[in-house]
This record gives sequence, C-alpha cells and structure tokens, in this order.
Amino acid sequence: MSDQLKSMMKKLEGDGPIEKHIILLKLKEVLDRAPAFGEKPVFEVGTPQRQWLAEAGALLSRLGLEKKVQFRASFSTLAQYWKPAVNNIMGQVVDAIEELKLEMELDGRNEFGSAYAPGDTYRFFADLKGIINTAQASIMVIDPYFNGESFDAYLAPAKSTVQIRILADRYTKDIAGYVAKHTDQYNTNIELRSSSELHDRLVLIDDDAAWIMGGSIKDAGKKATYLIPLASPIAVAKKTIYFEVWNRATKVGKDS
Repeated sequence: MSDQLKSMMKKLEGDGPIEKHIILLKLKEVLDRAPAFGEKPVFEVGTPQRQWLAEAGALLSRLGLEKKVQFRASFSTLAQYWKPAVNNIMGQVVDAIEELKLEMELDGRNEFGSAYAPGDTYRFFADLKGIINTAQASIMVIDPYFNGESFDAYLAPAKSTVQIRILADRYTKDIAGYVAKHTDQYNTNIELRSSSELHDRLVLIDDDAAWIMGGSIKDAGKKATYLIPLASPIAVAKKTIYFEVWNRATKVGKDS
C-alpha cells in the first residue's frame, strides 16, 4: 500500500464525518428509549434512569468541551432540581441531534443511516437488501467475517448481470461452496478473495456509493450495529483503498 493510501486510510479511520454520523445515530437511539424519570431523583446503579444519563453524558462529551460542560452543569443539579435538570439534559440531546443533522446536510448528506439494537434482525436485513438491490453494475462486500449464510441471504438473489466481489477472511472456504453452486447454476459473475488487511465492514455499490457497518453482516440482529451512507468523496476513497487490497488478496474458488 502506498504512503498516500496509508495516510488516507488512517484519516478515514479516525474521527470526522463518520464518527459524527455514528454519534448522531446513537443520540437518536438514546432519545427514543428515554425512560420515565418521575418526580424524585433516581441515582441507583443499574437503573434505566442512571444508565440513560450516563450514555447521554458520554455521547455529548464526544462533541466537544462546551457540550461536556453543559451536561456536567445540569448533572450536578439533579439532586436538588431533578425534573428541570433532566429536562435540560433532554434539551441538550435534542439540540445536539439537530446541530449534527444540519452539519450532515451542509456536507451534502441527505441520508443519515440507521442504528440497530440487538434483535433488529429483520429491519437490518430489509435495509441492507434494499441497498444491495439498487446495484446496476457492481457490488463489493468487504467484511472479514462474512460467511456462506450471509451470501445466501444478501447476494444470491442479486441480478445476474451485476458483478459481485467478496473480500473476506475467516470463512472464505464456507463462502466458496455457496459461490461455486450459484455460479454453476446461474452462470453469475462472482469473485471471492481472502485478505487479512480488512479494517472495515463495507458494501460498495456501483461507482460511487458506499455504506459502512458497525459490525459483521453475519452478526446483525445479535449485536448492536449501524448502517451509514458515506459521502461520495469518502466512498470513492474507500473504493480506491480496497481495490488495492483486492489486487493483493488471495483468490478463493475453482479458478484460484
């Protein structure tokens, strides 16, 4: 990998628009599942109220010193002014969501993606299938833990005219069995390669669309995850990086 691409990879893996996007989704999730706080302070460890306040504070603190100070100021008055302090913190969460949404819009992002809690199996399945079905020319799945069952669920029904590339690691022998049977029956254009260089879980669609996931596709529904569309310049950069990895990767299957 060239020094320029290494630098690009490091930049894309760090904070910035992707991290803000993730925080936005997590703040929306936290707001949606806010517990009833009642009239009296609840500080016991393990209670939904205490857990919610801790999560909200941690997320707000990631958005800079000003947000952290505002949260700590409200948190310090909870014992004396429970309801007003809780309302202030709720307002801080709402304000942070709106500010992040505006930042995303100004960056040219019209889609904000989704967060998925454990158990959201079908919602994730339907969303990712919908993304994959938009492909007109090519699909590339990058996921070190992608497996045969995931291939069968997400890629097997894709249009036969679409070129499919799978860049995986742990379960490539498992995937290879599914791919061989699929190509023999449908004469589809599917390539499978193995690499230990994978840092992301991505789905690349056609020339400039890319979606990043918070975990392996095979674990969706079992663990919390997210599905975020990347802005076009980042999508193109990711594609450049991973096609270079693809060219170095080991071919898997009957033509290897």
